Amino acid sequence: MDPRDKPGFNDFVAETRDMLEILERDLVEIGQGNREKETLNSLFRSVHTIKGTAGMYDFSKISDFVHFLEEILDKVRSGNLEPTSDLVQVVLQYKDHLLRRLEIFESGTFEDEEILQEAENLILSLSRFGSSNHIQDLPSSQEENRIRKLATWKIRLFCGPDLFINGLDPYPFLRYLSEKGTLDEVYLSEDRIPHFSEIEPTKSYLDIEVIYSSELSRQEIIDSFEFAGLDMQIQIEPIENSKNSNTDDDVKSSPTKDASHLSNDTQVSKHKTTSSRTIRVDADKLDLVVDQVGEVVVISSALQQIALGLKNEYFEELTHRMSRLLGEIRSNSLKLRMVPVQTLFSRYTRVVFELGKQTGKPIRLEIKGGETEFDKNLIDNLIDPLTHMVRNSIDHGIESSIEDRIQAGKPPEALIVLAASHKAGEILIEISDDGKGIDPESILKRAKEKGLYKEGDPIKEEQVLAFLFEPGFSTKSKVTELSGRGVGLDVVKRNVESLRGRIEIDSKKGEGTTFRIYLPLTLANIDGFLIKIGNNQYAIPLDMVKECMEFHPQEFVIGEQNYVKVRNKILPYVDMNEWFGEPQDTTGRRRNLIIVNSGNLQAGLIVNELLGRIHSVIKPLGELFENAQGVSGFALLGDGSVAMIIDTTALLSEVRIRSEEFLQKKLDLQMEGQEA
Repeated sequence: MDPRDKPGFNDFVAETRDMLEILERDLVEIGQGNREKETLNSLFRSVHTIKGTAGMYDFSKISDFVHFLEEILDKVRSGNLEPTSDLVQVVLQYKDHLLRRLEIFESGTFEDEEILQEAENLILSLSRFGSSNHIQDLPSSQEENRIRKLATWKIRLFCGPDLFINGLDPYPFLRYLSEKGTLDEVYLSEDRIPHFSEIEPTKSYLDIEVIYSSELSRQEIIDSFEFAGLDMQIQIEPIENSKNSNTDDDVKSSPTKDASHLSNDTQVSKHKTTSSRTIRVDADKLDLVVDQVGEVVVISSALQQIALGLKNEYFEELTHRMSRLLGEIRSNSLKLRMVPVQTLFSRYTRVVFELGKQTGKPIRLEIKGGETEFDKNLIDNLIDPLTHMVRNSIDHGIESSIEDRIQAGKPPEALIVLAASHKAGEILIEISDDGKGIDPESILKRAKEKGLYKEGDPIKEEQVLAFLFEPGFSTKSKVTELSGRGVGLDVVKRNVESLRGRIEIDSKKGEGTTFRIYLPLTLANIDGFLIKIGNNQYAIPLDMVKECMEFHPQEFVIGEQNYVKVRNKILPYVDMNEWFGEPQDTTGRRRNLIIVNSGNLQAGLIVNELLGRIHSVIKPLGELFENAQGVSGFALLGDGSVAMIIDTTALLSEVRIRSEEFLQKKLDLQMEGQEA
């Protein structure tokens, strides 16, 4: 049977992934010296929940595999086992192994012999931590109290009416209890079962009573139902006159009192169930919804144009109302894919922790703006670039020894900061370190060796830093596990640009380095400004358009046809007809100047016509055009035609380079004239 066909499979995978993320986060904190009780408890709860969820969905091999880990972590949280660095590393391997097994299930196959052998090896590695020399000596009286005695309990399960609808079943819970003790009696209460004619097939009417004998404490029995959510209430009474009462839990209590010991998350009224306010949805389904909503918005725009042509006021009003409603639906559908960037940043706590241990550099990771929300597709595409940049900061940025940092007047522990924010209609991600900074001289030396720079040529600092993004460029003379192969920042830049973004470097020698990545808010839709260049229509991202005006060469152009003067500010400009090879308009009609900006770059674009604002779906270019320069995709228009989307960031970068080259030529000519 395909694992994906098991009832509740998607819930099992999603919940287990969540727990594994929490597990990794807690392990890294403990590895860095955190011994707070809540962190240790959280670590244990994650593993306990994974085991219980696996058992509930009948993944017994995973449940058995995690069981041993749970026992070890129980000793850790009770103070009987020290969470050493070696133990943390083994548990991290446990986590990685579980993640691989989830991926195997998602592919539709079960575990093979190799993965099961790996599991046995991990259990063996973990078992040495459970030996007596790892456990602190306890006074004999305390040791005696740790010996569990058999107790008998009367357990009553009140199952909520939506139990089956929410994909739950009492059987796995009872089976788990039977593995830890003996189910002496199990019977169904008939109090809630209605007349046959009144039974609703989707509803649950189960009240189950159990007589249970076990060494488990009352709290451990309650904890076994922790992942039942809001669909089960449990009441427990110790049975009096039990021959072997549990010394730790020999407490007489009413059912009501027992239920009060449950957390709010596990209590459910016998007659009323509170609905969950969250629901898990497959990301591909969200992508489909967003794409289809975008298509409907395009059709709505076409209907508005038809309404205006018919001059029917009622039809115009209807299309206007529909357009406004669709705009809200579009906005809300885009929010469905927005997730906090904390989900991305938190994965690097382990990267920093492990690489710090590997390199012998004490490093602390600080996260800022983790609540900032990004498009899920953006986050997925940023994993590899950010991983490389964090590794780059550790290997290249941070000083090689604690002594070097102390001599530089810095604390022994280095700091790497991941920060996110929204800025001027864009997403800004910053990766900073307080290391030694970038040495321009070493970059120039390497650039000369690779033929990228000629001795004596004038060059700016930002141009020097730009060499780092050249393919195969590395300042490392020796290849290590982390770097030196020349495969790195060029790939990062290419990945960022594929997301319609850009990357900048700011570095001060001896103080540190900051990489800044600017990205669009979403990859799915565009708020654009439609223009006409030659015979074709193009779109510019609206948040990059600063202003538009009628273009008169005699008023604006200064110098040798390279700059325009707008409100006493001199900007480079480009004639878009020449840029795209479109024919020039010879009719004498007016042309237009659009001022666009991207980060610190600003320029003017000369175009034929301004056609107004559009909302459209972004479609990627096919393989045939994937290397086309100056465009990043195309937008569908209401009349069925398409408009190429101008890659404004790449365009402005090219304009700046041309402007600097022109100024340099003028400077060279002036110098030659003075020498003559």
